[in-house]
Amino acid sequence: MRARWRRAATRPDAGAATAELAIATPLLLLMIMFVIQAGVWMHATHVAQAAATRAASTAAAYQGSAAAGQAAGAQTLAAIGSGVLKSPAVSVTRTATEVRVEVTGTAATVVPGVQWSVRAVVVRPVERFVPQDLTTAGGSP
Repeated sequence: MRARWRRAATRPDAGAATAELAIATPLLLLMIMFVIQAGVWMHATHVAQAAATRAASTAAAYQGSAAAGQAAGAQTLAAIGSGVLKSPAVSVTRTATEVRVEVTGTAATVVPGVQWSVRAVVVRPVERFVPQDLTTAGGSP
């Protein structure tokens, strides 16, 4: 028994590497998963921004409508965002002078229990035809 105590006293850190590995490995994996989660969130944000930009361009076009913008945004989300952007919603508001599009949703989950929201807003002026006044523009009538 004394021999065992002497061996333990001469090597007090025996087995410490195993304990450190058992603690550090899950923490390292969790950190890696959070980095991947951040990448997925950034990708989802870019998808939402692309859908909002396309919806705003369609709705702001000459003789465009909010419904056309809504459809364009939904098509874009279906084409490029179905896997990364969960529960997307497209909101298009068109007034006489501007179009406002908001795309919201949630990024796909990598880390269990983590849900990061995604939001993209685009505001554009409405394209409209303004006839040129020939008398002030230097032209002849």
